[in-house]
Amino acid sequence: MAVVLFPPTLSAQVKDPLAVSVARHLDQLAATDHFSGVVLIARNGKTIFNKAYGYANLSDSIPNRLNTRFNLASMGKMFTGMAIMQLVQAGKLSLNAKVGSVLPGYANKAVADSVTIHQLLTHTSGMGNFWEEHEKLAKEKYKTVDDYITLFINKPLLFTPGARYFYSNAGYTLLGKIIEQVSGQTYFDYVKQHIFLPLKMYDTDAYELDNAVPRIAIGYSMSPEDPGQWKNNIYVNVVKGGPAGGSYSTAADLLRFANAVLTNQLLNKENTALYINGKVKYDKGSYAYGMSIDTLNGHPLFGHTGGHFGIANELMICPDLGFTVIILTNGEVENYWEASNFIKRLMCGPSAATDNYFYTKKIIDTTAKAGLEAGLKLVAENKGQLKLRESVIDRWAWHKLFDKKNDEALALLLLNTKSFPGSSGALYSLAEGYRLTGDKSRAIETFERYLTLEPNDAEVAAKIRGLKN
Repeated sequence: MAVVLFPPTLSAQVKDPLAVSVARHLDQLAATDHFSGVVLIARNGKTIFNKAYGYANLSDSIPNRLNTRFNLASMGKMFTGMAIMQLVQAGKLSLNAKVGSVLPGYANKAVADSVTIHQLLTHTSGMGNFWEEHEKLAKEKYKTVDDYITLFINKPLLFTPGARYFYSNAGYTLLGKIIEQVSGQTYFDYVKQHIFLPLKMYDTDAYELDNAVPRIAIGYSMSPEDPGQWKNNIYVNVVKGGPAGGSYSTAADLLRFANAVLTNQLLNKENTALYINGKVKYDKGSYAYGMSIDTLNGHPLFGHTGGHFGIANELMICPDLGFTVIILTNGEVENYWEASNFIKRLMCGPSAATDNYFYTKKIIDTTAKAGLEAGLKLVAENKGQLKLRESVIDRWAWHKLFDKKNDEALALLLLNTKSFPGSSGALYSLAEGYRLTGDKSRAIETFERYLTLEPNDAEVAAKIRGLKN
């Protein structure tokens, strides 16, 4: 993806050392690795860095600008959680209330009788997701909360409510219905009137994408079958987002939201603390009520991420250091990872998470430049002190395939299979790498090794038959 760079909005930004370092790093990332999006950093509520990269519309070379609206994906859960907490604060809703007490006659009796508002907010309800069903249907027919509820209302619970954490878009969609029932407004009208408009977030909404909406960033991903070809996400995205995510916003609007949370503008101090403080542990920290929170090198960090095809975003707030960071991208996830980890290390200092990421990047760069053996040698010298991240190696391998650097890509894919010998995903990616670079015999051999780990994968069995024919 070609890149267009725009200067920061404030000349004073260049005087901040953190902003200077971020600008230098992101400029390089944009120039060499297709970084596309907007990054904003504020200190004590005031912007110190704000810059746009790449294209909102790649086909017509329309650049991203500071007021470009990006799909937030799951970051929209922050607004749903905030709306619920406003209704709790107003005395209209209890966190301990069962779904059935708020939605009389809700058709799924197990959900109605046993799931609480707290469990919906913390992803401990036992409800699942609905993307598999949504992918098979005409997406333009799904615009209201009720439309989405039809996709999961009859699904059984995955586990006893409260037993464990399982990220649930269905649960947050049901929260949207609860907001509608209690407030007497549509979900979209409620969040607009009680969150967006009071904060002057005029560029934030769940837009209907079959309408002509200005200043929208199209999401792009790398075609695995056609190196160098970008695929847009228009046909895999939702037509209109909802309580679980998919609304659009700008970096400036998200800063307004972050500042409002920090200054108790939308909730009183007590309920703001309830909103942001972690309740349930999961692999990346703790989940609160539409916010997640982690500790990085001793510093609390809260906010939310969002991702889908061609979407990778994050709002992170570090209150004790006074930083707010907003990363909105419309490209592949590896560039978001790079930006996020680089900024976190500058902001909070080195941590286990950032050390492991940059160690992995060092191994990737060494393997790409000097070959597999050089990469493995560096891994052996580490003696287990730092941990490789399989997903990061995998994504950069596909990045190299897209850039038609096949030898580098295959070296990285082999690095993953050797570093993670029990991973079926690493074997699958290596087999695909061989297939896409024309090495049919190695592709077949590697797919067959994959099937020893995943014997029920009919799609891979069909690929092997196709390669043999």
